[in-house]
Amino acid sequence: MRFKLGCIIFIAAFHTAALGQSRFSPLERQYLLSEEASIHSKDNDLHTSIQPYFIKETKGLYNQDSLRNGIKYSIQRKNFFTKVADNFVNNYLIPIDSGIVSIRATPLFDFELQYDPGKKQQYYRNTRGFLVYGDFGDKFSFYTGFYENQASFPDYINTFIDSNLVVPGQGLTKSFKGNGGQDFSIPFGYVCYAPNRYVTVQFGQDKNFIGNGYRSLLRSDNSTNNPFFKIQTSFWHIKYMVMYEQFQDVRAEASTVLGKGYPKKYSTTHYLSWKINRSFELGFFESIIWQAADSNGVRGFDWSYLNPVIFLRPTEAYNGSADNALMGINVKYQILHNMYAYGQFILDDMKFDELKKPNSAYPQKYGFQLGGRYFNIAKIKGLAVQGEMNYVMPYTYSHRLSLQNYSHYDQSLAHPQNANFIEYIGIIDYNKKRWSISNRLVYCTYGADQTAATNFGHNIFADISQYPSNYYTNGHQKILQGYKTTLFYNTFTAAYIINPKVNMRLEASFTLRSQKTADAKDTDKIIGFSFKTALFNKYYDF
Repeated sequence: MRFKLGCIIFIAAFHTAALGQSRFSPLERQYLLSEEASIHSKDNDLHTSIQPYFIKETKGLYNQDSLRNGIKYSIQRKNFFTKVADNFVNNYLIPIDSGIVSIRATPLFDFELQYDPGKKQQYYRNTRGFLVYGDFGDKFSFYTGFYENQASFPDYINTFIDSNLVVPGQGLTKSFKGNGGQDFSIPFGYVCYAPNRYVTVQFGQDKNFIGNGYRSLLRSDNSTNNPFFKIQTSFWHIKYMVMYEQFQDVRAEASTVLGKGYPKKYSTTHYLSWKINRSFELGFFESIIWQAADSNGVRGFDWSYLNPVIFLRPTEAYNGSADNALMGINVKYQILHNMYAYGQFILDDMKFDELKKPNSAYPQKYGFQLGGRYFNIAKIKGLAVQGEMNYVMPYTYSHRLSLQNYSHYDQSLAHPQNANFIEYIGIIDYNKKRWSISNRLVYCTYGADQTAATNFGHNIFADISQYPSNYYTNGHQKILQGYKTTLFYNTFTAAYIINPKVNMRLEASFTLRSQKTADAKDTDKIIGFSFKTALFNKYYDF
């Protein structure tokens, strides 16, 4: 079962004669800040844990102060140039409407300069791209685009790139001009068919997210775009999603073993969300990953996992396979109209009888998340705070074979810190009309490996059999085992939104990052200025 971005574009073009708004909102945190209080409210039945949001489900929820609904620049004189200016600040640069056909196109960009006065280093980002989407009637839509990037990064990100061959969340890269710069591209797109209000079918290459927090331990947008086929259905108080996906392992040693380029792996994910009442949302998650090929040949897509409603873990056991199965729970409770609490539990592998043994050597692989968000604090409209804790045991998401771990393009499909960590996050947001201010604080402690030959459970790509030498004799597994590392990350941003349709913004930022071990401490103090269209999240807070 092969997925190609070219297929997406071809299908989109094929349906231009027969294809409203069966699209999805961009999966970018600040894109929906002005509408977030309306989305997370007791006044609607939206299942908020499945993201990105389907526009048909959220369109009627936004209040009239939404940037995309009510606040526009007024341009009095109408001529060619003022129409272009109007589209630049209020709409898409190229709008085409003809009967039931609606097509939008606009350039995308991210021009950024950063400077670290302490290290006397300068960084930059030069991104150019495009976005085209079309609505054909009220059932068919397509959405496609491309980013071309040249950028330079701080040393800690360069270390990550050297080790993993990818820019965090943005795919494969190559050296640019031999001066520490990186050259990389990001394609994305999908086609969507919504035959009625109960069913949505989507095929594309993009990102997905399950949860209500800043992070997700079930499925996040941490890694780069991947091909997927997704079906969602809603009925009664239930929303159900099944997703079939393809991932790749881009490590050099993996491709060398198979000798056929980057090896692929597949997954099937089921997620059932139950809106028990207007306040309580409960979700059940299961996913299974298997490699597409091994030394004996090509396995391909396993048809036994194609059933959209079957339980995957019993199926995996029935097949006698050693595929990687994960299960989880997502919970959200709306405490007040403007306040909710949320949590997650991820289970990779656990044996309760081993938990009773004081010196058990069996790796118990699980994690949990607790958090809350509060809007319009002290009746100040647009002011919101969020607090979150993430806790993941060693070896979670890993597997005996790295080609079956929970990853894509050398990044976790869940949390950027992989496993064996405890993390605390605090976020303050304030937005008023086109102004936006945000401060995000991350404090994380994790246990890293001391040598390449020893696996303490932080690196999900490491050989899980390489436990510490005294692991089996002393039952050594515990949270934060290994080389203790402490991370402090704080970033403040102030932005003016020029065009809310594509989140075009002028932004100033200051980031303080400090990483400390028993032997060393590294500090970055980065001042940044950017002019960009922000339509996806970039996670550098690790």
